Amino acid sequence: MKETTRKWEPREMRLVSEYIVKKYPKDKSFTRVRLGATHPGLLPEGLSAEEKRMITVWKRWADAIVITQTKIILIEAAILPDLGDVSKLLVYEYLLKFTPEFEEYLDRPIEKQLVISVEDPVLTKIARGAGIKVVAFAPEWINDYVRSLAQRKQRGPLQYPG
Repeated sequence: MKETTRKWEPREMRLVSEYIVKKYPKDKSFTRVRLGATHPGLLPEGLSAEEKRMITVWKRWADAIVITQTKIILIEAAILPDLGDVSKLLVYEYLLKFTPEFEEYLDRPIEKQLVISVEDPVLTKIARGAGIKVVAFAPEWINDYVRSLAQRKQRGPLQYPG
Protein backbone atom coordinates (compact mmCIF):
# COMPACT_ATOMS: atom_id res chain seq x y z
CA MET A 1 0.00 0.00 0.00
CA LYS A 2 1.46 3.34 -1.05
CA GLU A 3 1.57 5.97 1.65
CA THR A 4 0.50 9.41 0.51
CA THR A 5 2.38 12.39 1.79
CA ARG A 6 1.03 15.89 2.06
CA LYS A 7 2.95 18.59 0.19
CA TRP A 8 4.95 20.73 2.59
CA GLU A 9 3.75 24.30 2.89
CA PRO A 10 5.04 27.05 5.20
CA ARG A 11 1.72 27.21 7.06
CA GLU A 12 3.07 28.43 10.37
CA MET A 13 4.99 31.25 8.69
CA ARG A 14 1.78 32.23 6.92
CA LEU A 15 -0.02 32.08 10.26
CA VAL A 16 2.49 34.33 12.02
CA SER A 17 2.59 36.77 9.09
CA GLU A 18 -1.20 37.12 9.04
CA TYR A 19 -1.26 37.52 12.83
CA ILE A 20 1.29 40.34 12.71
CA VAL A 21 -0.56 42.12 9.90
CA LYS A 22 -3.82 41.90 11.87
CA LYS A 23 -2.53 42.77 15.36
CA TYR A 24 0.51 44.97 14.72
CA PRO A 25 0.06 46.57 11.29
CA LYS A 26 1.94 49.79 12.10
CA ASP A 27 4.78 48.33 14.14
CA LYS A 28 8.19 47.20 12.97
CA SER A 29 8.24 43.42 12.54
CA PHE A 30 10.65 40.69 11.48
CA THR A 31 10.02 37.02 10.72
CA ARG A 32 12.40 34.06 11.02
CA VAL A 33 14.76 36.03 13.21
CA ARG A 34 18.18 34.56 14.01
CA LEU A 35 19.00 35.15 17.66
CA GLY A 36 22.10 35.39 19.78
CA ALA A 37 25.66 36.39 19.11
CA THR A 38 27.87 34.43 16.73
CA HIS A 39 30.60 32.49 18.52
CA PRO A 40 33.83 34.52 18.17
CA GLY A 41 35.72 31.42 17.02
CA LEU A 42 33.56 31.32 13.90
CA LEU A 43 34.50 34.85 12.87
CA PRO A 44 38.09 34.92 11.63
CA GLU A 45 39.45 38.28 10.56
CA GLY A 46 38.88 39.39 7.00
CA LEU A 47 35.35 38.05 6.48
CA SER A 48 33.03 40.24 4.47
CA ALA A 49 29.65 41.29 5.89
CA GLU A 50 27.97 38.73 3.60
CA GLU A 51 30.25 35.95 4.84
CA LYS A 52 29.53 36.89 8.46
CA ARG A 53 25.77 36.74 7.76
CA MET A 54 26.17 33.27 6.21
CA ILE A 55 27.60 32.00 9.49
CA THR A 56 24.39 32.96 11.31
CA VAL A 57 22.55 29.97 9.80
CA TRP A 58 23.71 27.99 12.83
CA LYS A 59 21.84 30.28 15.21
CA ARG A 60 18.42 29.45 16.60
CA TRP A 61 15.57 31.47 15.16
CA ALA A 62 12.24 32.81 16.40
CA ASP A 63 9.15 32.89 14.21
CA ALA A 64 8.78 36.65 14.65
CA ILE A 65 9.72 39.74 16.59
CA VAL A 66 7.59 42.88 16.74
CA ILE A 67 8.98 46.16 18.01
CA THR A 68 6.36 48.53 19.41
CA GLN A 69 6.89 51.92 21.04
CA THR A 70 6.83 50.31 24.48
CA LYS A 71 7.99 46.69 24.16
CA ILE A 72 9.60 43.90 22.17
CA ILE A 73 7.22 41.05 21.34
CA LEU A 74 8.81 37.66 20.76
CA ILE A 75 6.42 35.32 18.90
CA GLU A 76 6.33 31.57 18.40
CA ALA A 77 3.42 30.34 16.26
CA ALA A 78 1.97 26.85 16.14
CA ILE A 79 -1.06 25.46 14.39
CA LEU A 80 -1.05 22.30 16.52
CA PRO A 81 -0.09 22.28 20.22
CA ASP A 82 3.60 21.63 20.81
CA LEU A 83 4.91 21.44 24.36
CA GLY A 84 8.37 22.45 23.16
CA ASP A 85 7.16 25.93 22.20
CA VAL A 86 7.19 27.06 25.84
CA SER A 87 10.88 26.20 26.24
CA LYS A 88 11.69 27.69 22.83
CA LEU A 89 10.28 31.07 23.89
CA LEU A 90 12.30 31.00 27.12
CA VAL A 91 15.50 30.25 25.18
CA TYR A 92 14.69 32.92 22.58
CA GLU A 93 14.14 35.52 25.32
CA TYR A 94 17.58 34.71 26.70
CA LEU A 95 19.24 34.83 23.26
CA LEU A 96 17.51 38.08 22.28
CA LYS A 97 19.52 39.88 24.97
CA PHE A 98 22.71 38.92 23.08
CA THR A 99 21.49 39.73 19.56
CA PRO A 100 23.37 42.78 18.27
CA GLU A 101 20.66 43.68 15.75
CA PHE A 102 18.18 44.37 18.58
CA GLU A 103 20.55 46.09 21.01
CA GLU A 104 18.89 49.49 20.63
CA TYR A 105 15.51 48.06 21.79
CA LEU A 106 16.68 46.06 24.79
CA ASP A 107 15.69 48.81 27.24
CA ARG A 108 12.07 47.80 26.53
CA PRO A 109 10.34 44.90 28.28
CA ILE A 110 10.14 41.63 26.35
CA GLU A 111 6.71 40.06 25.94
CA LYS A 112 6.64 36.41 24.91
CA GLN A 113 3.64 35.27 22.87
CA LEU A 114 2.59 31.80 21.83
CA VAL A 115 0.14 32.10 18.94
CA ILE A 116 -1.80 28.86 18.56
CA SER A 117 -4.65 27.68 16.37
CA VAL A 118 -5.62 24.43 18.10
CA GLU A 119 -5.88 25.06 21.80
CA ASP A 120 -4.49 22.81 24.53
CA PRO A 121 -5.56 23.80 28.07
CA VAL A 122 -2.54 22.19 29.74
CA LEU A 123 -0.08 23.88 27.37
CA THR A 124 -1.87 27.19 27.91
CA LYS A 125 -1.68 26.87 31.69
CA ILE A 126 2.02 25.96 31.65
CA ALA A 127 2.83 28.78 29.19
CA ARG A 128 1.01 31.39 31.26
CA GLY A 129 2.79 30.12 34.38
CA ALA A 130 6.09 30.78 32.56
CA GLY A 131 5.08 34.36 31.77
CA ILE A 132 4.01 33.66 28.19
CA LYS A 133 0.90 35.26 26.72
CA VAL A 134 -1.13 32.65 24.80
CA VAL A 135 -3.14 33.96 21.85
CA ALA A 136 -5.68 31.85 19.96
CA PHE A 137 -5.58 32.74 16.26
CA ALA A 138 -7.18 30.61 13.55
CA PRO A 139 -8.03 32.20 10.21
CA GLU A 140 -10.50 30.24 8.09
CA TRP A 141 -7.79 28.56 6.02
CA ILE A 142 -6.40 27.06 9.25
CA ASN A 143 -9.76 25.47 10.02
CA ASP A 144 -9.79 23.93 6.54
CA TYR A 145 -6.27 22.58 7.06
CA VAL A 146 -7.03 21.17 10.53
CA ARG A 147 -10.14 19.40 9.19
CA SER A 148 -7.88 17.66 6.66
CA LEU A 149 -5.81 16.09 9.45
CA ALA A 150 -6.46 12.84 11.29
CA GLN A 151 -9.27 13.34 13.78
CA ARG A 152 -6.97 12.89 16.80
CA LYS A 153 -4.94 15.93 15.66
CA GLN A 154 -7.94 18.22 15.19
CA ARG A 155 -8.00 19.19 18.87
CA GLY A 156 -5.66 19.37 21.81
CA PRO A 157 -5.35 16.45 24.24
CA LEU A 158 -8.38 16.01 26.50
CA GLN A 159 -6.60 16.54 29.79
CA TYR A 160 -7.74 18.47 32.80
CA PRO A 161 -5.34 21.39 33.28
CA GLY A 162 -5.53 21.13 37.09
